[in-house]
Amino acid sequence: MVRALLLGLGCALGVNAAWLAFTANLNLGMALVAVVALGLIAWALWHQRLPRPLHITAAVLCLAVIGMAAFLAGYGTRDNARFDEDAVIVLGAAVHGSELSKTLIRRLDVAVAYHERNPGALIVVSGGQGPQEDLPEAVAMQQYLVSTGIPAESVITEDRATSTEENFAFSRALLDRRLPSGYPVAFVTDEFHVYRAGRIAAAAGLDATHVSSRTPWYFWPSNYLRETLAVVTSWLSQTSPS
Repeated sequence: MVRALLLGLGCALGVNAAWLAFTANLNLGMALVAVVALGLIAWALWHQRLPRPLHITAAVLCLAVIGMAAFLAGYGTRDNARFDEDAVIVLGAAVHGSELSKTLIRRLDVAVAYHERNPGALIVVSGGQGPQEDLPEAVAMQQYLVSTGIPAESVITEDRATSTEENFAFSRALLDRRLPSGYPVAFVTDEFHVYRAGRIAAAAGLDATHVSSRTPWYFWPSNYLRETLAVVTSWLSQTSPS
C-alpha cells in the first residue's frame, strides 16, 4: 500500500513538472518538483531494501515540507490590508514573451479590486525583465492596469527589480519621492509568498500590510517547494554567525 502510494505520488509530480516545463517559464520550483518526483519513485522501487532509519528520515522530511506549506498557506490567506494605505505594491510574476501569466493577471486583478476600495492609493508595479520575457514585467503590468480603467497617473512603474528584496527597495525609493515619511503601504503577491515578502518589506523599512492572490492547485508543488526552500534558507542565513 505504501509503495503504491509513493509510486503514484511520484508519477503525479513527475507529470506536473513536465507539464509546467512546457507551459510556463522555467524556474527552480519545477526542478524541485522533478527531484522530489524522482526521489519518491526511487523510494517506492527500493522500498523493501532501504534501512528503517532512512525510511524514518524521508518520512520526517516529507512531513516537514507539508507542515511548512500548511503554515505558509494559512499565514498568507489571512489578509490584513486596511484599505487606507497610501500605496499598494504589486510584486511581479512571469510574462511569457509579451503575454502576462495567469499568476500575474490574478495579482493585478487583486490590485484592481484594492483600487476600487481605495482609489486614492498609488499603485506601484514592480518587476524587471527575465530571460524569457520580451518586456519588463512592470511595463506589462502597467499596461494591463490602465486597460482596466485605472488612471495612468495612479500607476508607478518600477522595472528594474529581479528579486523580492529589490521589489521593495526600489519601490520604496520611488515612493519616498512622492509621499511624506511614515506612509503605510499594502503589497500584493500570492499567498505562499506573503510570509517571506512581509519580512523583506519590514527589513526594507516599510510599514506594510498585505492582500493576497490565490495560487491554482497545479502550481502548488512548484511554488510551495521553492518557497519552503527560500524561507528555510533565509532562516539559516539569519541564525548563522557573521
